[in-house]
Amino acid sequence: MSRKRLSLFVLIAAAALIGAGVAAAGHRAPSVQATSATFDATTVAQHYMATCSVNGGDTFQATRATYTGTASSADPRLTGAIRIRAWSLVDTTNGVGHVFGIWHIKGTGVNRAHGTLNAALAGGKASGLARGFVRGPWGHLVASFGASFDPSAGFSAGELGSSTAGAGFLRSGRWCHPPHWPSS
Repeated sequence: MSRKRLSLFVLIAAAALIGAGVAAAGHRAPSVQATSATFDATTVAQHYMATCSVNGGDTFQATRATYTGTASSADPRLTGAIRIRAWSLVDTTNGVGHVFGIWHIKGTGVNRAHGTLNAALAGGKASGLARGFVRGPWGHLVASFGASFDPSAGFSAGELGSSTAGAGFLRSGRWCHPPHWPSS
């Protein structure tokens, strides 16, 4: 093998090793950790409410509002100012309904979290699921969601991933999965 070919081979091999090292350094090892947070979001803004009655006598209240407050957790990514943009529909005859929305937690520095919530309502209590993403470092959030909820007063005594409301976890890093498994 000539010197030129050997030099070219060594250069290509070194570039491949450097590329593999950079790619490996960019991904953290997978990890899962239990997580929970508590929150109150009782400051109400951009409140819109409409009611309607249907045949049979039930009255429904539809609400769209933004609720703000504070979240706290042992995980700094879930600690800070919380904002929930929520839509709810409640049967005022029996107090049963649905609330869904988009939430954001703005912590200090790069610590942030955002996602969606989807919960059933009964007797002023919301119970469901929160999904989202955290950053600082990055990860997925899947957690039970529970709170007292009044469309006019917001969310109080809220919990993400609490043992009284269910369980939650943060998934970080790259994961292997079966074929045709959802990516999120």
